[in-house]
Amino acid sequence: MAAGQDRDEQEFAKALELFMEDNNIQNALEAFAQSCSRHSRDLRAEGLENQYRAARLMHLQAEASVLEAEAATWTLLLHMYARTNKTYPGGRGGQQTSVPTVHHTVASIISDDAKLLQCARMITWLEELASQSLDYTTEQGQGPRFHQTSGVWSDTQAALQDRGNDPGLVTELDPDATTRQKAALKRDSSRDEDALNGYLFELVKAGRISQAARTCTDCGQSWRAASLLGGGPNGPTPLGPAAQQQRGVKALEQLAAEIEAGSNTAMRIIWKWACYQVAEAAAESHQQSSEMAGKHEAALYATLAGHLAKILPVCQTRADFLWAHSRCWLEAQVDKQLAASQDQDDSDLHAAVSVGLDAVASNRHAQPEEEVHSIVLDDVTAFWPPSRLTDALPDSFEAVLQAAHKAAEHQPDSGMEHWQMQQDIIQQDFAPLLARFVEAEDDQAAQGNAPQSATGDKQRAARLRVGAHLALALCYLPVEVPGPQDKLHIRSQEEVDEDTDLDGQDLNKSDDLPLQDSVNQLLQQYVMHLIQTEQHELVPIYACHMRQNVRRTTYASYFHSLTQRDMADCRAVYQSAWESFTRWPRGDINGETELDDIVEQVMGESFWAMGKGPNQWAATLRWLAFSDSTLPLAAKEANRALRLLSLGGDPAVMAGCSHAFQALKQSSDLHTALEDEGQLTTLVASRPDIRRDCIELFVWYQFYQLAGLYTAFCDMCDDSSLDDDSALQELYSLGQQYINGALTLCGNNALASIWGEQDTAFQQESSSHEVKIWAAPAVTADSQAEAQQGDSYNTVADQQMADFVTSVQASAASCCVPGIDVQVQKADDNMEGGMALVTVHIDHAQYDMGREVQCLNAIVKGDVPLQVIRMTGPDLVLGALASMAACPYVLLRAAELRQVLLEMTKQGEIGADLGDKIIPLVSGTESDKHTGLMYFFTQQELQQLLEYERLTDLSLMARTLQS
Repeated sequence: MAAGQDRDEQEFAKALELFMEDNNIQNALEAFAQSCSRHSRDLRAEGLENQYRAARLMHLQAEASVLEAEAATWTLLLHMYARTNKTYPGGRGGQQTSVPTVHHTVASIISDDAKLLQCARMITWLEELASQSLDYTTEQGQGPRFHQTSGVWSDTQAALQDRGNDPGLVTELDPDATTRQKAALKRDSSRDEDALNGYLFELVKAGRISQAARTCTDCGQSWRAASLLGGGPNGPTPLGPAAQQQRGVKALEQLAAEIEAGSNTAMRIIWKWACYQVAEAAAESHQQSSEMAGKHEAALYATLAGHLAKILPVCQTRADFLWAHSRCWLEAQVDKQLAASQDQDDSDLHAAVSVGLDAVASNRHAQPEEEVHSIVLDDVTAFWPPSRLTDALPDSFEAVLQAAHKAAEHQPDSGMEHWQMQQDIIQQDFAPLLARFVEAEDDQAAQGNAPQSATGDKQRAARLRVGAHLALALCYLPVEVPGPQDKLHIRSQEEVDEDTDLDGQDLNKSDDLPLQDSVNQLLQQYVMHLIQTEQHELVPIYACHMRQNVRRTTYASYFHSLTQRDMADCRAVYQSAWESFTRWPRGDINGETELDDIVEQVMGESFWAMGKGPNQWAATLRWLAFSDSTLPLAAKEANRALRLLSLGGDPAVMAGCSHAFQALKQSSDLHTALEDEGQLTTLVASRPDIRRDCIELFVWYQFYQLAGLYTAFCDMCDDSSLDDDSALQELYSLGQQYINGALTLCGNNALASIWGEQDTAFQQESSSHEVKIWAAPAVTADSQAEAQQGDSYNTVADQQMADFVTSVQASAASCCVPGIDVQVQKADDNMEGGMALVTVHIDHAQYDMGREVQCLNAIVKGDVPLQVIRMTGPDLVLGALASMAACPYVLLRAAELRQVLLEMTKQGEIGADLGDKIIPLVSGTESDKHTGLMYFFTQQELQQLLEYERLTDLSLMARTLQS
């Protein structure tokens, strides 16, 4: 993965962690936006360093644009939903007064109308984007530069002083000269004027009217500054930062002016009418001239008047079109409600407007007073705004969005994905918004996750990141959704269960449920991406927000994928998950037990994952050994695994046991107990709940150590020279250790003692039970290397399956006794192909557990020896069967090593009594044959034991003859 994308994921995760600490989604959204903005600026800075490499420059600029669009999306969520104060973004209208001013009334109108508030929040977002763009342009030194005489038309003044004879040039330099005389400025003056007006328009579009006025004053156009401030120092309807600045306005002076005018809306109407006239005149001037002069001036004053038609010609982006439509619509709606709120009739308002017109009529260049009065009063007959403005505007907020979209149809498609997201967010259309993210990843999966280019991989990673964080943001924002719930949230497993009938059908048919499912899917997709890119420390931060069943299924898959990894890596992942779940016990997470439940699920899934091989299942035990709380389950599952390994065929036993005990040693308690019987005694005394399992585990550990000695002995026989005395001595030492250990293990009857006593309660608890065995042919030296090494199980080809099933059925039939019924068939392919299923039904009316276990033992070790892959049934029976398999396994190898040592060594180098207790141990005493272990052996195993004994006797006879 590219470093830049990894950076975004890391920064977003840190922001989410902070949110989970302080539960402030506003801070998280701000951090998301800031991360994208920082990264985009870094990319643009890198682009400046690569400006002579066109392809690289275009690529960096494209990436930066996408990140800027993403930052805008997070900012939109912040403005629309995170800032829950009802006075945001319209403010309170300034300092409170005994009688509300027009700005107080405007602020109340916006805060009390849901649609106007929604529109105002969107406008605040758009103006913030414009403000950020202005700031960045200024920082890069790319913005326009103005000085004290930029607005005084110096070139035109010089031309007039030179008495040039240009019939199209103005003859006076007052602000209205170009309109009144229908004449032009000199070209340079016209260009300077349009540059200034263009910059002023950008400032007004960014909500910075007060800064625009200061710029006018600084450039020598104080008259223009006054014209811009006619609606107040922060505009007629200030929003966001501008509304906050209203607090410093001298509200009492404003109130006095409104009282003097006779109406608090009269001066507002006159000023807006004047702005409208200026916009019309400037637009007409622009149409009559080949220069740009007039276009931006028209847009500047059209914005203040709400004159949409004169703003659209300067709109360049989708955001511009949306801002123009929404600003004009908001102003018109506010003015309508403002007029409706006045306690005066039309004649009173006309009188108030007439008072306000005195200043206009007193201007020496103004039209006659009666004409001015007539024009204005005609415009405000039905209050402001006049119909010629409102008719051009959409009639609802939804229509505003549609009209803006249609007006921007000619815009390029770049950034369209985020723009569509933003429109869905504004309209609270969340279902299709989240569904698009889910479908995009589903389409990717349907294509098999085919490798993409580096750019394609980055785009997919970014889409997953955005989708997951967007889903989380919507869950923790106070957004309304259809259905009975008042906000979107992640349904807990309990809620899912409550809404599900016995057939698995959802009882709650409300429209928000697909939304909830999409949230979980997006989080799961992103978590899987983090797993695949090995960003392990980030996984639990997101997993703890997922629904219980989704979280546990995902984590189980995660743990399975790591099982063959380094043990330290697995422990780190486990520890990270534990810290997150206990630190942030959100929703349906019980921080203390969540991981216990997950690893229990992992073991359950691993038990049935028959295609992975015994090593995989045994290695999975590691997930139970990292915590004391799972120690009982670790011991129980380890015994279950080790029992099956003892029935798995000779070559695979050592590999599987090795993985199992390597995993178990991750628990310090189990490690010391396995190595030291004294520590075992201490452990089981302090933990009676695991006493039986730990004692069995200790026996299996001795069994495993003996298997290791046997393997070492065989390897040494293959590699050593028989004439090397030191090698023979070492070989003898290994053999002696094995034989003595085997006699100790089986002589103490350790394996048999655990399960040897029949449990009468078990016999009485039901009328019958079943044991199911999934099996394949036993692993031999001729088996595939993977099976011998424990990386896979043996399987049977389809064409050989019928013969295999028939052979197992015949073997089972030969050892069945009354009360035990055995059926053999091909295992269900849905479970796992290439194996047989042996089902043993036991009737308790004629029940004898010893006979059952002997029958099962004979089936497993019959004419067709089996590798038992999985087995289900009463725990007591399964344990006894494993014991019955392990004892012959150990003692037969002891007899084999005894015979080999006697054959290889000379007289006097080995005592004739080495291993001479094997046969008595199996046969029992003369007085009581039931004390022996003969019933553990099948007929084939007894014959093999006797054959080793016969060869041993021949070796001893040969020694006697030689002496």
